[in-house]
Amino acid sequence: MPPRRPTAWEVSFPDEVQLPLEGLQISRPDSASPLKRKSAADETNDALQRANKRALRLPVAYYNYPPGGLIDETAEYIAPGEDPSPDKKPDRVLYNFCIFEPDARNELVSLEVFETSDNNRQFAAVGIVLLNDEDDEDYGQEDGADAIEDIDDAEKEYVRLNNLSLCAFDYFSDDAPVFIETPFATYELRGPSTRYKPYFMDFLTPRRVARAVLMSVLANPQEDLKQFRIAAPQFSKEGLREAIPYLREVLEEHGDVLLKDSPLIKELLTSIPNADRRQRTRPRGRPNPQRTFLGNPDLALLKAESQTHVTPLIAKLATGFFEETLQVVGQRPITATKAEVDAQRSAALRFLKDCIARARAQEQRPAFSFPTARSHYRQSGRYAEEAVIGGETYKAGDFVCVRKGHYRNVPAPVLPVDVPNDAQLADFFWFARIIYFTVDARQAHLQWLEHGSQIILQEMADPQELFLTMLCEDQPIGLIANKISVIHSMDAPRKKNHYFIRQVYSEQDISCTSLDAEEMTQAFRKLPPNNCLPCLRTDAYHADADCDILKESTGEGKAAVGLKYQGHVYHPNDFFLYNGGNGPAQIGYMEGIQVPRSGRASPKIQFTKVGRMGDLEGVQLDQDPCNIYPERHVFLTDEKAEVLVNELVRPIHVYAYDFFLNTAELKKWVYYSPYHFYCSYRLRSPTAESWAQRVEVPKTMYICEFCPSDMYQRDHREPDFDAEHSSHDYQCLDLFGGTGAFSQAFAEGSRGLLKPTHLIEITPSAARTAQKNSPNLVTYCQDANAMLRYFVKSKANHEVEVPCQLWDNKTPVPPPMEPGKVAAVFAGLPCQSHSGLNMYRKAEDRKSNLILTALSFVDFLRPNFFFLENVPGFLKYNLLSEQAGRHRVEGGIEMGGLKLLLRALLDMGYQWRFSLLQAGNYGAPQSRVRFFLVAARHGQPLPDMPQPTHDFGVTNHLRMQLPYNHKPRIAPIRTSRGRAAHASVSIEDAIGDLPLFDWKHPAKKNASAGLKRLIQERKLNHIPVYECDHKKAHCGPEGVAYKHEPQTSYQRQARERPALDLQHYTRCLLPKTVERVVTIPLEAGADFRTLPDSLAEWQFSNPTSSVGRKKYRGGLYGRLDNKAYFPTTVTNMHPTAKQCKVLHPECLRMVTVRELARSQGFPDWFSFVSLNDNVVTLHRQIGNAVPWQVSRALGRELRAALFEKWKKRTPAGEEDVEMG
Repeated sequence: MPPRRPTAWEVSFPDEVQLPLEGLQISRPDSASPLKRKSAADETNDALQRANKRALRLPVAYYNYPPGGLIDETAEYIAPGEDPSPDKKPDRVLYNFCIFEPDARNELVSLEVFETSDNNRQFAAVGIVLLNDEDDEDYGQEDGADAIEDIDDAEKEYVRLNNLSLCAFDYFSDDAPVFIETPFATYELRGPSTRYKPYFMDFLTPRRVARAVLMSVLANPQEDLKQFRIAAPQFSKEGLREAIPYLREVLEEHGDVLLKDSPLIKELLTSIPNADRRQRTRPRGRPNPQRTFLGNPDLALLKAESQTHVTPLIAKLATGFFEETLQVVGQRPITATKAEVDAQRSAALRFLKDCIARARAQEQRPAFSFPTARSHYRQSGRYAEEAVIGGETYKAGDFVCVRKGHYRNVPAPVLPVDVPNDAQLADFFWFARIIYFTVDARQAHLQWLEHGSQIILQEMADPQELFLTMLCEDQPIGLIANKISVIHSMDAPRKKNHYFIRQVYSEQDISCTSLDAEEMTQAFRKLPPNNCLPCLRTDAYHADADCDILKESTGEGKAAVGLKYQGHVYHPNDFFLYNGGNGPAQIGYMEGIQVPRSGRASPKIQFTKVGRMGDLEGVQLDQDPCNIYPERHVFLTDEKAEVLVNELVRPIHVYAYDFFLNTAELKKWVYYSPYHFYCSYRLRSPTAESWAQRVEVPKTMYICEFCPSDMYQRDHREPDFDAEHSSHDYQCLDLFGGTGAFSQAFAEGSRGLLKPTHLIEITPSAARTAQKNSPNLVTYCQDANAMLRYFVKSKANHEVEVPCQLWDNKTPVPPPMEPGKVAAVFAGLPCQSHSGLNMYRKAEDRKSNLILTALSFVDFLRPNFFFLENVPGFLKYNLLSEQAGRHRVEGGIEMGGLKLLLRALLDMGYQWRFSLLQAGNYGAPQSRVRFFLVAARHGQPLPDMPQPTHDFGVTNHLRMQLPYNHKPRIAPIRTSRGRAAHASVSIEDAIGDLPLFDWKHPAKKNASAGLKRLIQERKLNHIPVYECDHKKAHCGPEGVAYKHEPQTSYQRQARERPALDLQHYTRCLLPKTVERVVTIPLEAGADFRTLPDSLAEWQFSNPTSSVGRKKYRGGLYGRLDNKAYFPTTVTNMHPTAKQCKVLHPECLRMVTVRELARSQGFPDWFSFVSLNDNVVTLHRQIGNAVPWQVSRALGRELRAALFEKWKKRTPAGEEDVEMG
């Protein structure tokens, strides 16, 4: 008898053929079709076996009602933010759900019973209801002041659904969700509760496997089992076995010849003949609705979750930290063998034991001496460059480990007698470099280093990497335990007991910057104690920060002609900012310096008060030709004052209005810096009310002759700087680019240094928006993972299918970008899974893994700079976390996402710094806190984070708590009130010039007498009225002129270029919602509480609703305050949505698309595209954007950093710069 050949199943699962499973007894099929049914007895037996397996797999559990109670779904129930249509059932989402059987003491059940149980059994569901047309981004964007806190319990609205039916599962649409239906609505099931998850996965997992098989067959009809296993290694043998009944069911119902003749399906069905069969006892539910995305391809693509693609380096770093099977694009990374890892651990452990033994010996019998030949004498004592400690010679420049002591409430570790196998050197010792020895004090002056595990990287750190710091300290010589071998390198040394340094770490601003070896060497060449670079830098810092009176010899002695304070120089006739208390900084015109006779007293500045035109009230400035930029327009006064030096903020530059030849020159001057102003008049006081008493300031207004020279020298050199940079043919990629606002506003701030050239965006409408506003932009409307694969494989000359643009699914995307030519990558990561307000985030949310995709693009393209934006919740993104409740994840690696990001950037040779930025601090008219990271390749300057230019009322929530040691709270951004150059921008400042219009009351006969009078008055005032018809795309004027000329700098900047389509229209709502909006009084802060009972809505009239449980606190149908700022602009703007303060301050309507765009800083020429003519799509584009002003501020910092580097390389000539 010839030997039996292995089956396709055994070939595909070589490691599993020895398992004692009955399915391994392969039966040869007869000539009949593989779809031949078993007998009824066999089916009954299979069903019984299947039920027994499920009983073993799923524990018996019961649903417990939440303490806050439940809301029963009825015909009257309205979900938060819902605008129900009378023509169709609402489409909703059920989050954090449980499904149970009420008649069985609320026992949890799998959805499987909906198809296989007795028809008389009834089931119920409980969960949190959201709108089905909201994507998670709506929650990801709503981080305001409480950005990284979980939302309040009162926000959760648990709803009970009864009379459930299960919609048919969709096997032919990748990642299609599961739907259930009630008599009142259809619900997508998204994110089961922790307790219910096993039951849901029992239903979902085998169907997902069956769907993967069927989708694979449709894509590649000739694929066999072995090929499928190679392409999809994540599917186990048992998983495929459990999918067989569902495959059979689909084949029997569809009868598709292509599917039946597939080699893959034939092999599966013949190789596992004993797989269970399902016995359906209930009729199939109605087809999977798939109605969520009808007419909205943008939302469909946003919800789809593709497999994460990564480069080999990122795959290596991510190994073990993600549940998803990552698709590596390129050669698989080489990982260390177990023997190599064990050898490294053994060597490290031996060295640690040796250090501990030396430390103990020094503790018991201290022994050290100083060779006299290497000693130096100074007034402060005798210094040595070497010492003998414990019989071994240590020299200045040696790297050593020092026994740890008590530090910042962290006690000193006890040296163990028996060293644990997992112990590390950094657990018991600090790392340092010897600078010199102080002989008399018997101390070593050390420059500290940090091991990666002891800073923010912690467990993500390379075990061989140390970070230099600019901290130094004297320590007793006896604490030095041993020498360590340290090299300056970008890569880890091969010898596993050696260490390497490539960056300088600063906890003060949480940054890693390139090591300046030349600066360190020059300092070290000096004799002690002047050879310590940290000491030299500290001395320079204090000298810069202290007040230093500048004096000049005169006939009567030396007179004060200026002063230096905190890095700035002040002279008489300078304009300057000084502390303004609870508001922006005040402005003064310096006239003299009062030097105290006592050395302890602080000098005073004598000055003339300067007012701001924008602060004048009751003065009509509209017609004044000089008042082009009111916030930059200042005036001198007759009032004199004095201020202490420690109240100074910085100098500013002010010129007379007539100094500028034309408005173009003035515009260039104002846009050049936030600290440039101009002056036209002198008035009596900063609060003058009489405009008639103004006196014009002459063109020759006297200013300091010294300070402008540096500024003008820079201005005259910048054309050469720009010309040099424009000669480089660089590319810039906006990844997850949306509308392209991040990179486009950045380009404006950098004044064209980094212009976006390429953009990747998955949603067609946003991609078309970016393309429309930047016609030369190379746009890839595709999934970022697909594009990474395309880029990498094209570069490697592999055969790869060219993806198509998703806006038509037929046009090929443009050619890929190439490494070596990329100046910058911008990445505004999808942020919903990191949002503190997204109570529905999941520990395994695949969208969280897009950080790996972004890093892989950086790894492949290796740009000079990398800019990343996300919500503050990214700081709480823990890797390997677990679902700990209905709305909370916990455990895992604290701040693991950030740590992995930083480690990957280090391994790719990047410097980095990060911070939280508040948009209101940079001139945006809204409160919006976001996380930003800036990275620069080694050799490039690392830009600073921009400091606030506008005084914003929300000053907290920018501190970041780091996860190590004493958990320091760091705030790199200074937000103290009274120090910013400008006042915050209000809603009126931002949108006050846009045309007013109202919605037409849909049932005027129902309006109160007062409302009717108001409507009539507004008609007499010629305020247009438009019918808000919910059957139309939008409501509002078209081609209308602005309300008046721009009255603020913000309005003027928005209108610099003509707007082809102002898009000054609103979304259309249902008549009853429109009636409520029109009825809300025109008072700041008015909301639903002012509505009559006849207009009551379920959400604010039912005590069980979230509003009712919050004791009917205000919010819904909220009217904005013209004098305040916008709340965080989000993607779902509706009177009853999460962000419900959306009513215009002066109009009987909600805000328009253009008004929302103004809240994010978009200029009016920037227009938005919606391929399905849906205003909500435009809202989403606006809400997802990075505020224009923040991007512009980041661009300014990059330009400043590059210019400073260029200046050092290209020093200016000594010739005078003409200032005329």
